[in-house]
Amino acid sequence: MLMPSLANSRSVIETIQEVKVVQIWESMVRYCEMRGRELLDADVITSADLYEWLQAKNNDEATIISVGLPCYSFLQALLNSIKANSGGLLLLDGVEVTYFNRPKEKLLDWFFNPVMVLKEQIRVIRLGEDEVRFLEKAVLFGSNTQRMEAWQNGSLAPQDALRAAQIQGISRRMIGMIRSVSKFPTYRRRFRQVVKDLITYTLEEEHCSRSTSLRSVVSV
Repeated sequence: MLMPSLANSRSVIETIQEVKVVQIWESMVRYCEMRGRELLDADVITSADLYEWLQAKNNDEATIISVGLPCYSFLQALLNSIKANSGGLLLLDGVEVTYFNRPKEKLLDWFFNPVMVLKEQIRVIRLGEDEVRFLEKAVLFGSNTQRMEAWQNGSLAPQDALRAAQIQGISRRMIGMIRSVSKFPTYRRRFRQVVKDLITYTLEEEHCSRSTSLRSVVSV
């Protein structure tokens, strides 16, 4: 008598949970690529930043891409969830992940609970638009003050010491979360593909730009 393998004996519930985990990660990957394109279009990050990450030996190098980009993308996901009055985390496909329907896995619990606490902290302090822009700078560029100052995004550094401490605290917690998530299995492989896709995007944009310039010259 043949005995079923453990891999094939998972319950339907476990299978559904696994799909949800994949859905969450795929959404975050798509968020990264989408926000990366926006930042490239605005010349906030460059193809040089992307190539630097590809050549880096670990996540302590090229931190604008390794930490800043996913952190910035994650912030946008939280802000969108807050604006939509979501009780959880709103994914790109419109699915809302809450305490009730989240995948019941220890790894996700370790990540999801702090995310919900952080989301509530951001919601409660009611950031103004200029403060949101400042937080975007802080999570994207970290301690790189030169790049922060170069990005004229309409931000305003908080003058109130308590307010500044709250925003910096949120920034540090987000950066810490992303550094931890980057250690998850398969994360670097998935993120490497995002970076490669963004490089392809920049090459395509450069080609289109050159073609447009050439047509303009020919038509003169």
